[in-house]
Amino acid sequence: MSLSTANVSRPSTEQVQRLQKGGYILYFRHAEPFPRSGDSELSEIGQEQATALGNFFREQNIPVQLPVVTSSARRAQQTGKAAFQNIHVEEALYDMDTLFRENPTEEEQARKNRLLTLLESNPAEGFNKVLIAHQFTFNGEVDPIPYLGMIMLMPKGDAEGYEVVDVFHF
Repeated sequence: MSLSTANVSRPSTEQVQRLQKGGYILYFRHAEPFPRSGDSELSEIGQEQATALGNFFREQNIPVQLPVVTSSARRAQQTGKAAFQNIHVEEALYDMDTLFRENPTEEEQARKNRLLTLLESNPAEGFNKVLIAHQFTFNGEVDPIPYLGMIMLMPKGDAEGYEVVDVFHF
Protein backbone atom coordinates (compact mmCIF):
# COMPACT_ATOMS: atom_id res chain seq x y z
CA MET A 1 0.00 0.00 0.00
CA SER A 2 1.34 3.41 -0.92
CA LEU A 3 -0.05 6.54 0.69
CA SER A 4 -0.32 9.35 -1.82
CA THR A 5 0.91 12.78 -0.85
CA ALA A 6 -0.93 14.52 -3.70
CA ASN A 7 -3.64 15.92 -1.43
CA VAL A 8 -1.69 16.06 1.82
CA SER A 9 -2.70 18.85 4.18
CA ARG A 10 -2.58 19.73 7.85
CA PRO A 11 -4.07 17.19 10.23
CA SER A 12 -7.84 17.23 10.63
CA THR A 13 -9.48 17.65 14.05
CA GLU A 14 -9.80 13.86 14.34
CA GLN A 15 -6.14 13.37 13.45
CA VAL A 16 -5.05 16.02 15.96
CA GLN A 17 -7.03 14.18 18.64
CA ARG A 18 -5.11 10.99 17.83
CA LEU A 19 -1.83 12.89 18.05
CA GLN A 20 -2.88 14.38 21.40
CA LYS A 21 -3.11 10.85 22.85
CA GLY A 22 0.50 10.13 21.92
CA GLY A 23 2.06 6.81 21.06
CA TYR A 24 3.28 7.68 17.55
CA ILE A 25 6.60 8.15 15.81
CA LEU A 26 6.39 11.37 13.77
CA TYR A 27 8.93 11.37 10.95
CA PHE A 28 9.42 14.85 9.46
CA ARG A 29 11.31 16.04 6.46
CA HIS A 30 13.21 19.19 7.49
CA ALA A 31 11.88 22.66 6.68
CA GLU A 32 12.90 24.51 3.50
CA PRO A 33 16.68 25.05 3.18
CA PHE A 34 18.61 27.58 1.13
CA PRO A 35 18.74 26.31 -2.47
CA ARG A 36 22.33 25.09 -2.65
CA SER A 37 24.08 21.77 -2.50
CA GLY A 38 25.86 20.39 0.53
CA ASP A 39 24.90 20.83 4.16
CA SER A 40 22.72 23.89 3.67
CA GLU A 41 21.01 25.84 6.42
CA LEU A 42 17.34 26.69 6.62
CA SER A 43 16.14 29.60 4.54
CA GLU A 44 14.16 32.40 6.17
CA ILE A 45 10.99 30.65 4.99
CA GLY A 46 12.28 27.40 6.49
CA GLN A 47 12.88 29.09 9.85
CA GLU A 48 9.33 30.45 9.77
CA GLN A 49 7.95 27.01 8.82
CA ALA A 50 9.78 25.30 11.68
CA THR A 51 8.70 27.92 14.23
CA ALA A 52 5.10 27.59 13.03
CA LEU A 53 5.33 23.80 13.41
CA GLY A 54 6.38 24.12 17.04
CA ASN A 55 3.64 26.67 17.69
CA PHE A 56 1.04 24.35 16.13
CA PHE A 57 2.11 21.47 18.38
CA ARG A 58 1.99 23.68 21.49
CA GLU A 59 -1.35 25.31 20.56
CA GLN A 60 -2.92 21.91 19.85
CA ASN A 61 -1.44 20.34 23.01
CA ILE A 62 0.27 17.58 21.03
CA PRO A 63 2.72 15.96 23.46
CA VAL A 64 6.29 15.52 22.22
CA GLN A 65 8.94 13.42 23.91
CA LEU A 66 12.08 15.53 24.32
CA PRO A 67 14.66 15.70 23.03
CA VAL A 68 13.47 15.35 19.45
CA VAL A 69 15.89 13.34 17.31
CA THR A 70 17.41 14.91 14.19
CA SER A 71 19.87 13.89 11.53
CA SER A 72 23.31 15.46 11.59
CA ALA A 73 22.48 17.83 8.70
CA ARG A 74 22.27 21.48 9.74
CA ARG A 75 18.84 21.93 8.13
CA ALA A 76 17.40 19.06 10.20
CA GLN A 77 19.00 20.31 13.42
CA GLN A 78 17.80 23.86 12.79
CA THR A 79 14.28 22.59 12.12
CA GLY A 80 14.30 20.70 15.42
CA LYS A 81 15.68 23.63 17.41
CA ALA A 82 13.27 26.17 15.91
CA ALA A 83 10.24 23.94 16.46
CA PHE A 84 11.02 22.10 19.70
CA GLN A 85 14.24 23.69 21.08
CA ASN A 86 15.62 20.44 22.57
CA ILE A 87 17.35 18.10 20.09
CA HIS A 88 19.53 15.00 20.03
CA VAL A 89 21.53 14.29 16.87
CA GLU A 90 21.44 10.74 15.49
CA GLU A 91 23.86 10.26 12.60
CA ALA A 92 21.93 7.24 11.29
CA LEU A 93 18.96 9.45 10.32
CA TYR A 94 21.13 10.94 7.56
CA ASP A 95 21.13 7.59 5.78
CA MET A 96 17.58 6.20 6.02
CA ASP A 97 18.12 4.11 2.88
CA THR A 98 20.21 1.79 5.06
CA LEU A 99 16.91 0.34 6.32
CA PHE A 100 16.27 -1.40 3.02
CA ARG A 101 19.81 -2.08 1.85
CA GLU A 102 20.49 -5.72 1.04
CA ASN A 103 23.74 -7.22 2.33
CA PRO A 104 24.74 -4.19 4.42
CA THR A 105 28.31 -3.76 5.59
CA GLU A 106 28.97 -4.07 9.32
CA GLU A 107 28.81 -0.28 9.69
CA GLU A 108 25.57 -0.10 7.69
CA GLN A 109 24.05 -2.89 9.79
CA ALA A 110 24.87 -0.93 12.96
CA ARG A 111 23.12 2.15 11.47
CA LYS A 112 20.18 0.01 10.39
CA ASN A 113 19.85 -1.36 13.93
CA ARG A 114 19.84 2.19 15.39
CA LEU A 115 17.19 3.25 12.88
CA LEU A 116 15.00 0.23 13.63
CA THR A 117 15.25 1.00 17.35
CA LEU A 118 14.09 4.58 16.69
CA LEU A 119 11.18 3.46 14.50
CA GLU A 120 10.02 0.41 16.47
CA SER A 121 10.41 1.61 20.06
CA ASN A 122 7.32 3.02 21.72
CA PRO A 123 7.62 6.61 22.90
CA ALA A 124 7.15 7.46 26.57
CA GLU A 125 3.55 6.90 27.69
CA GLY A 126 1.30 9.70 26.41
CA PHE A 127 3.95 11.24 24.15
CA ASN A 128 4.93 11.18 20.48
CA LYS A 129 8.53 10.69 19.40
CA VAL A 130 9.64 13.20 16.74
CA LEU A 131 12.33 12.37 14.18
CA ILE A 132 13.52 15.10 11.80
CA ALA A 133 15.50 13.99 8.79
CA HIS A 134 15.16 14.00 5.02
CA GLN A 135 13.10 12.90 2.04
CA PHE A 136 12.24 9.23 2.53
CA THR A 137 9.44 7.06 1.18
CA PHE A 138 9.74 4.08 3.52
CA ASN A 139 10.54 1.76 0.62
CA GLY A 140 7.72 3.16 -1.50
CA GLU A 141 5.02 3.05 1.20
CA VAL A 142 4.47 6.80 0.79
CA ASP A 143 5.01 9.23 -2.06
CA PRO A 144 7.84 11.76 -1.63
CA ILE A 145 6.96 14.30 1.05
CA PRO A 146 7.42 18.08 0.80
CA TYR A 147 9.43 20.20 3.23
CA LEU A 148 7.89 19.70 6.69
CA GLY A 149 5.93 16.76 5.44
CA MET A 150 5.22 14.32 8.26
CA ILE A 151 4.82 10.56 8.14
CA MET A 152 2.89 9.22 11.12
CA LEU A 153 4.12 5.79 12.20
CA MET A 154 2.74 3.36 14.76
CA PRO A 155 5.60 1.47 16.41
CA LYS A 156 4.85 -2.18 17.14
CA GLY A 157 7.60 -2.60 19.73
CA ASP A 158 11.26 -3.59 19.63
CA ALA A 159 12.00 -5.98 16.75
CA GLU A 160 8.28 -6.02 15.85
CA GLY A 161 8.31 -3.36 13.14
CA TYR A 162 6.18 -0.28 12.57
CA GLU A 163 3.21 0.72 10.45
CA VAL A 164 2.79 3.81 8.28
CA VAL A 165 -0.48 5.34 9.50
CA ASP A 166 -0.85 8.69 7.76
CA VAL A 167 0.93 11.56 5.99
CA PHE A 168 0.57 15.31 6.70
CA HIS A 169 2.09 18.59 5.62
CA PHE A 170 2.72 21.59 7.86
